[in-house]
Amino acid sequence: MKYKLNLNDRAFDAIINKTKRIEIRTNTNNHNYDSLESNDIIEFTNSINRKIICKVKDVNHYDTVENLLILEGTKYTTSSTNDYQKAIERINSLNGYEEAIKKFGVYAIHIEYLYELTNIWDELYKKCKEILNNRIISDSVTAGGVAAAILTTRGNIYTGVCIDTACSLGCCAERNAIGNMITNGEHEIDMLVCIGNNDKIMMPCGACRELLMQLSNYNKNMKILTNLEKKNTITLEKLMPNWWK
Repeated sequence: MKYKLNLNDRAFDAIINKTKRIEIRTNTNNHNYDSLESNDIIEFTNSINRKIICKVKDVNHYDTVENLLILEGTKYTTSSTNDYQKAIERINSLNGYEEAIKKFGVYAIHIEYLYELTNIWDELYKKCKEILNNRIISDSVTAGGVAAAILTTRGNIYTGVCIDTACSLGCCAERNAIGNMITNGEHEIDMLVCIGNNDKIMMPCGACRELLMQLSNYNKNMKILTNLEKKNTITLEKLMPNWWK
């Protein structure tokens, strides 16, 4: 499941800098966290509409703020103070929190910062560059000359590199990334970036386009990067006119 939450700028920056790894929340009229689970995705938005994506690692529920801070500590839970008493006061001072905590308790949501959604094309391109590494595996196999990164509807990024072999046993970078995605239980894609020699943007081949289309009818709307500087894109549907199915 994916949650969208607002966050103050100080806490937002602390998550990016990895000095805040636990978000404290209680049930309110706008949000109920009873169903929040590990591997859920949270999209945090700050005051200037920057967005970051975090993955939930664990969720612990406590009856009081005091119990939460005793067991979780203050180092990674608050971005404003490491003082136990001040941390209690500041959490209780949040709008409606003191009364809500008395009713519903409070959650310590352990999170892992993944990437900034605001500059998602740059993030996907960066993920490709990190794994692009053309190399010889054996006298019959080379790999890493092309790299791909896909962003799923659940907010996860999966990557893959090409594997080139004798006897046509290889695999495109896109299909390698798709295999990684399917292994992790997903199949719907929002965005795709593929790069090759000299970090040049590339388009998926016909076989990859066909597989992307067959995975889900949703995928026809996925955006594929054509120009990083201008952030130009094309949809998969436009690359597959008059699809047979």
